[in-house]
Amino acid sequence: MIKKNLAPPSNNAFTSFLPLRTKDKHYKFCWDSVLGYLVHILYSKSLFTKNVYEFKGLCEKNFSKNLESDDSGLWDVIEKMYFQNDELFKISPEFLIFKAAGKEIDANSKKLGDMYAGVLNGFTVESSSVTNLNFLEREIKSEFDKFHVSGKKTTPKEFPTYLPFISEYFKKDLHFLNKKPHYLISNFNAVIRLYGFLYISQMALSINNWACGEPKSEPCFFILDNEKASEERSQVKNCGYDKIRDHLEYLYPYLFMNEALQEKNNVQPLWKLFDEINDSHIDGLNNFGEDFIADRTERKWYNTELNWQRSEDKKNVLAQLLEASHSQFHRRKGRLSTYSNTAVKGTLLNILDPFIQNRKRGGNVLAFNQDYIVLLTNLVIGEREKLRFHEVIKEFEARGVYFDKQSQQNLVDFYERMGNVVRMSDSGDAVYVRPTV
Repeated sequence: MIKKNLAPPSNNAFTSFLPLRTKDKHYKFCWDSVLGYLVHILYSKSLFTKNVYEFKGLCEKNFSKNLESDDSGLWDVIEKMYFQNDELFKISPEFLIFKAAGKEIDANSKKLGDMYAGVLNGFTVESSSVTNLNFLEREIKSEFDKFHVSGKKTTPKEFPTYLPFISEYFKKDLHFLNKKPHYLISNFNAVIRLYGFLYISQMALSINNWACGEPKSEPCFFILDNEKASEERSQVKNCGYDKIRDHLEYLYPYLFMNEALQEKNNVQPLWKLFDEINDSHIDGLNNFGEDFIADRTERKWYNTELNWQRSEDKKNVLAQLLEASHSQFHRRKGRLSTYSNTAVKGTLLNILDPFIQNRKRGGNVLAFNQDYIVLLTNLVIGEREKLRFHEVIKEFEARGVYFDKQSQQNLVDFYERMGNVVRMSDSGDAVYVRPTV
């Protein structure tokens, strides 16, 4: 895991876990391409170069062979039904691969797609069910499978995940959604935006806990988008947007240093790296720390003098290395703060943005709109008929979504307006929530 020959890198770039880079242009993503890229990984389908128009030609040829001569106009009807206004994508989630096929996916979207590949961590699902498709749709799906080399699978490249608990819930939720293909199609983009937020926010909140072992869900408080965010709601104020914003600044420097210490093709999470460090690594890490500070000092990337303190304690050694990396980007200690700020702002404005609202005097808060609440509720209940409200809250929290008592009461009111609450008694413990799918 740790490099045998450690030497300070000439730059601070890294490629593992997150698509963080240092220029504004790096945060211009095509979410359709990201979705298509994720579909190709999730369903083990290769990213072919043919586009949807070539596929339409194959379908026309197939239907023309099977149609009676006096049905020659039927293809025109089929074409209008399924090859206009994105109706093709409503047949099966697998067809969304066309959003990334037929063209070279841009580098920014691919890097973001690789983040989701890491969250999937090698997980795949079987082809979605065709039981609810009509005979025309089944023919088109059959042609798609033949078009895709008769459904030939590719072995997905496994990317390591930084947060195993988020990966497990992502897999569980996608497994459930794959059984509800039409619901998945309607909500696929929302699912990836939701899990993009959960993965990055939870990584930010846990990045400084690298000495505590495998990460667990950290409190991250939201409100419903129709609520007021008053100052006295301390959990929303202290463990919401501001906390994430403050912790995001550690992601770039810490993940860079984490990668700089490891072999290129075997980069593990920082918390796992710490666990793997043993006595045989200590001298090399101390020497690397001295060399790294000397290199960055010579480049004038520090505003203040840093001195390496040799130590035999692995926690102290790794803490110094991370501080040496972070200091380059610190607004007072280093000269590279602009680059780190770009990564933070790019992440907030282009990946986490669906869950951030500005409340003017109240500042920015984390908020769920009604559509995301319904989606998340359906995911946590899954295939169960109903779930106790307090168990729904626990499932939310396990995924990294927390609500204070006031928001929880508003959530019950919202469910009641929707008509998916079952009260077995006046006791709060006897409030059940039903899914809407």
